[in-house]
Amino acid sequence: MRARLLMVVLGLLALTGCSTVGGGSSGEPAANEADATFSLRMIPHHRQTIEVSKLAVERSKDSFVVDVADKIATAEAGEIEQMSTYLRSWNIQIPGDDPHATHKMAGMMTAKDVEALKTAQGAQFDALYLATLSRHLRSGIDMAKDAQAKGEHVGSKALAGKIIVSQTEVLDQIGAKQKS
Repeated sequence: MRARLLMVVLGLLALTGCSTVGGGSSGEPAANEADATFSLRMIPHHRQTIEVSKLAVERSKDSFVVDVADKIATAEAGEIEQMSTYLRSWNIQIPGDDPHATHKMAGMMTAKDVEALKTAQGAQFDALYLATLSRHLRSGIDMAKDAQAKGEHVGSKALAGKIIVSQTEVLDQIGAKQKS
């Protein structure tokens, strides 16, 4: 999947004849490969977070778990819209919604991880959800840090910064809950 994603981005960059995509008349810097890759990878990553968070909202009786799941799913749905807008402005196709293909991407939950959540119940589900979500958010933070370091698009870099802050806050909340 990663090789295919890279080929899509490189192909689009080759079509434009340069190392950037997009570029607005508003004076905003064009996006580079790192910006495009960030959105192309983060959209499926966020979709997966939303998928497992819906399970948590439906199954958990723990108000902390339900609150975390609801807040993160809502925030990430908005971020998907923002990244989709960027991709459209750069004439890059928004990634499809194929969970089987995305399980193999770096930083994603495996099909086995998701299946374990689907079969878990009660306190076991809550503990598994928080542990799985924590690993997943750490990989998202790593992607966002990479986008901030290598990207050029002001909006994309700002979104990456927002993701780093918000997901670090969630990880801190989960850590505090697990210690109590």
